[in-house]
Amino acid sequence: MMGMSRRAGGLALLVLMVGLCGVLGVLVADRLHVRPRTDDAYLSADIVHLAPEVSGRIESLRVRDNQSVRRGDVLFIVDPEPYRYRVQQAQAQVDGLQAQIAVQANQVSSQLSRAGAEASSVQSARAQLALARDTQARLTPLARQGFVTVQSLDQARTAVRNAEASLASSLQSALGAKQAVRSIAPLQADLAAAQAQLREAQRDLRLTTVRAPCDGQVTDLSIAAGEYASVGKPLFTVIDTEHWWAIANFRETQLAMLAPGQHATVYALAQPDRPIDGVVDSLNAGVVPDEGLSAGGLPKVPRSLNWVRIAQRFPVRILLRAPPTAMMRIGATVAVVIRR
Repeated sequence: MMGMSRRAGGLALLVLMVGLCGVLGVLVADRLHVRPRTDDAYLSADIVHLAPEVSGRIESLRVRDNQSVRRGDVLFIVDPEPYRYRVQQAQAQVDGLQAQIAVQANQVSSQLSRAGAEASSVQSARAQLALARDTQARLTPLARQGFVTVQSLDQARTAVRNAEASLASSLQSALGAKQAVRSIAPLQADLAAAQAQLREAQRDLRLTTVRAPCDGQVTDLSIAAGEYASVGKPLFTVIDTEHWWAIANFRETQLAMLAPGQHATVYALAQPDRPIDGVVDSLNAGVVPDEGLSAGGLPKVPRSLNWVRIAQRFPVRILLRAPPTAMMRIGATVAVVIRR
C-alpha cells in the first residue's frame, strides 16, 4: 500500500510539474508576444570621415586619438598662406575693376552731355530750316507778281540750302556723339565675376581651419602636423556622440508587433544592471537573402531545401535617450526589449 501511495504521489508531482511548465511556457510565450526582445543587437552611432575641402600642408593638429571634442572645436589647420595670397589677388582685381568703372562712368557722363548738346543743335537746325522754307514759300508768289526783287528770292533760296546743310551736319554730329557713349555694362559683368572669385577665395581661406561638425570623439587618428592634406581624402574619423542608436535584429515574425514610436529598454552586456531608455525610430526595409539571387540574368534557385527554415532577421533602429556616456561604444553588444 505504501509503495502504491508513493507511486501515486510521484505521479501527481510529475503531473503538477508538467502543468507548471506548461503554464510557464504559455506565460513566457505571451510575454514575448507582448514585449518582443532580442539579444542580437549592438550599439551604433553616425560617423564623420574628416576630409579637408582645401589642400595643403597641415600646419597645426589640435586633437589626438580618442579625444572628445565639441561642435565647432578646431581640429586642424591647413597652411593658410597660399590662400591669403589668392584673397589679396582677387581683392586687387575687384579694386581695379571698380576704379575702371568709376573712370568710365565719368567719361560716359561727359559723352552723354555732348550727345545732349548735339541733339539740341539738331533741333535748332530743324527750326532754322523750317523758317527758311517758310520764307522762300512766301517770297516765291510775291516775286512772280513783282512785289519783291529776284535778289530777295535768291537770298531765301540760299538760306534754305544753308539750313539744310547745317541740319545734315548737326545730324551727323549727333549720331557721332551718340555712338561715342560707351556702356559700363561689360565692366560691371567683369566686376561681378571678380567679386565671385573673391568670395570663393575668402571661403577657401576660412576652410583652412577645420572644425568639428558635431559633438564627438576622434578615432583612427594616425597623422601628425606636417602631413599633406588632399581635398576629399579622409584623415581621421569623428564619432557623432550627439545621437546613439541600438541596432536590434528582430525575427520577421515579430515585425508586425513593432512600430516607430514604441518605447524600448536596452541592456548593455558590459553593465546589464543599468537599463537605457530608447524609442523605436525605424524598421529596415529589407536585407540581402542568402539564396534566390540572380546569376547570369537568370534566377538562382537552390537544388536542395533545408528541412528547418530559420526566420529571417531584420534590423530595427532604436534611438537611445540620455544614454550613459561611459557605456557608449560602437559595436558594443546589447539586448533590447520592446515596451508597448
